[in-house]
Order: sequence, then C-alpha cells, then structure tokens
Amino acid sequence: MKARRLRAFLAYLNGRYGGSLDRMNRAPLDDLRRELLAVPGVGPETADSILLYALGRPVFVVDAYTRRVVSRHRLLPCAASYEEVRGFFERHLPGDPRLFNEYHALLVAVGKEYCRSRPRCAQCPLRFDLRGRPPRG
Repeated sequence: MKARRLRAFLAYLNGRYGGSLDRMNRAPLDDLRRELLAVPGVGPETADSILLYALGRPVFVVDAYTRRVVSRHRLLPCAASYEEVRGFFERHLPGDPRLFNEYHALLVAVGKEYCRSRPRCAQCPLRFDLRGRPPRG
C-alpha cells in the first residue's frame, strides 16, 4: 500500500512539477495543499508533513500524539477535527516553520513519554502544578 501511495505522489510530482521540489515549493501554499490532498493516499497529516518537513512551509502537522495532548489538557475537545487542531496551532503560534517543527517534535516527545494510552500525568512537564501556575478557566 505504501509503495502505491509513494508511486502516486511521485507521478504527481513528476507530472505537475517535472520532479522538482523547488518548482513545487513556488506554488501558493493553499493551492499546493489542495493538490497534495488530491493525490491518492495522501491525507492531511502526510500533506502537511511534506509541506513542513520537505518544503519548509509554515503548516502545523497534527498526529495522534498532538491530538491526545491537546484533548487531555482540554485545549480542544476530543472530537476536534484535524483541521480544527491544525488551525488552533496556526492561529496561536507565529507562522515559522522552524517553530512548528520544534513544537510538533516536543508534543511527540511528551506524547510518547507521558501522554500515553496509559498516561503518566504525575510526571508530565505540562502539568500546571509543576509549572507553578493554576489552570485557566
């Protein structure tokens, strides 16, 4: 399945941009994201990963760890869509690809170490009492 998806992406890249990531990167961000989402097998997380990590575009990547952390910390409801979570980060952070990359990496680290299916809340560095501030709301 992954091989088929990779072939579909490469066919798109070759057909639309002559195989050039540099040419692809010149396309307007919203148009490019729509094009990527139209490639068979490319969903929002994959499209945003290509945009952020391969092209350095300011798009926040949302994965299972990100969703788990934001819902458990009540930043967004559990049922929030991918686009709602992505929009939340893009609205509240400066549109800097390096920052998005680092922020996502930190959320993944917290998710893997603390915010697991069986959470380790007592040691979580995001706990309000560990930061010395009370929770909002």
